Amino acid sequence: MGILIKTINVGAIDTVPTGITTDGKHLWWMGFVNRRICMMDKNGVLIKSINVAAIDTNPIGLTTDGKHLWWIGSENKRIYMMDKNGVLIKAINVGAIDNIPLGITTDGKHLWWTGSQNASIYMMDKNGTLIKSINVGAIDTGPTGITTDGKHLWWTGSQNASIYMMDKNGTLIKSTNVGAIDTSPYGITTDGKHLWWTGTQNSNIYMMDKFC
Repeated sequence: MGILIKTINVGAIDTVPTGITTDGKHLWWMGFVNRRICMMDKNGVLIKSINVAAIDTNPIGLTTDGKHLWWIGSENKRIYMMDKNGVLIKAINVGAIDNIPLGITTDGKHLWWTGSQNASIYMMDKNGTLIKSINVGAIDTGPTGITTDGKHLWWTGSQNASIYMMDKNGTLIKSTNVGAIDTSPYGITTDGKHLWWTGTQNSNIYMMDKFC
């Protein structure tokens, strides 16, 4: 099992933290109840928030390519690209690929996102062209959050309350069960050295090692 390093309770800001990402210095995470993207330091101090309810009332996944924020709204089945001040730049409808989009990450060039309808991970370009899909239902039927360290994909599975590490072709390398920490792992990101993930059971953000 991965070693837990830090726990940050964000329940006073939003009781259901879902997607999470980092730009290296700050954590950005999605507050599902209040429909906000929150930016805070790695000690849990809130710096700013962006209300996205007017764009999509069910904001879920979140990532950044350094310059822009990319996030998933499950109400309209879209991936949204906006600047870090909340200005919407584009929207990509992914409902025809998977009707329940949840988590999202980027390796800089491509977007990787999870879909619960088909229990799959999808890779597409930033214009919305699907490149490949990986069915992970045999591992966990509830893929939620996803991140990449460039070489590997790391994703959370709600069915087994686990975090999975696999290569970009879908080969599982290892996994760790985090149910003893939080039974509902959701979003996940990495700063290169550590994993940061959200748990909706306890309204927490967790920092742990990469168990590799």
